[in-house]
Amino acid sequence: MLKHLGGAVGNFNIGKYKHWGWAAAPIVLIAIELAVVAHFGTLYRGYAFLGTVFLLAVELAVIGWLVNNRPIGAFVDNRNRISLSKLQAGAWTVIVLAGLSTAAIFNLLAQGSDSGTVNNLNVTIPGELLLAMGISATSLVATPGILSLKEDQTPTDDQMAQAAQKMNVAQIPPGRGAVAAKPDPSDASWADLVTGDEVGNAGTPDLGKIQQLLITLLLLGSYAVYIFMNFQASAAPISALPALDKSFVWLLGISHASYLAYKAAPHTP
Repeated sequence: MLKHLGGAVGNFNIGKYKHWGWAAAPIVLIAIELAVVAHFGTLYRGYAFLGTVFLLAVELAVIGWLVNNRPIGAFVDNRNRISLSKLQAGAWTVIVLAGLSTAAIFNLLAQGSDSGTVNNLNVTIPGELLLAMGISATSLVATPGILSLKEDQTPTDDQMAQAAQKMNVAQIPPGRGAVAAKPDPSDASWADLVTGDEVGNAGTPDLGKIQQLLITLLLLGSYAVYIFMNFQASAAPISALPALDKSFVWLLGISHASYLAYKAAPHTP
């Protein structure tokens, strides 16, 4: 038994994991930033939220670098392309976690706050916001399933060659059917967010993705500004994150539904 244990320890590649300590650095910086800003009261609470958003984005960049040797590596999927659904889920997570952590720390540490009026760590997430995050998570789960159904198709050699040329790669890896993959994570590019996922429409604008990206940027940007203004407007303890308007949630739901329907439609003759 000791022999097998020694062999397992000997085979453990510690070099592969020695850099993962860097992933903790942004989290430590978030704790320091919030504690320092909270020390000066609620005057800069909105800016503390923006700083936390930035540091959480840095955390995702560090993880992406450790996994795929690229800052955007956290959003690269098994096709070696940047995934729009992964990016959306990551962005919603960053915004909501930044709001929750800022509210909790300021409720606990901000000078002059009346902590007796609210449970410091009991910050409510509105139902509309949970629904918006659920819609984004649904796309994250459904997208690989939809694409996997197209791996049984067999594009022609000419279609594969044309798709590789449009995607600016040497070749499209075989064995993925009509799904347009790239040879290596280093080939992933921001253009993947707005171009087709199949051999038949690879390297060409995908209107479903373009619509989804623009609406997501609008909603996320608006909500981040809404949180900032809400945090800056009052010095009172924060009992809940700002609620999303129902029309925004409807717009997000319709956008995701059309995005998934367009992705499910065949694009490779």
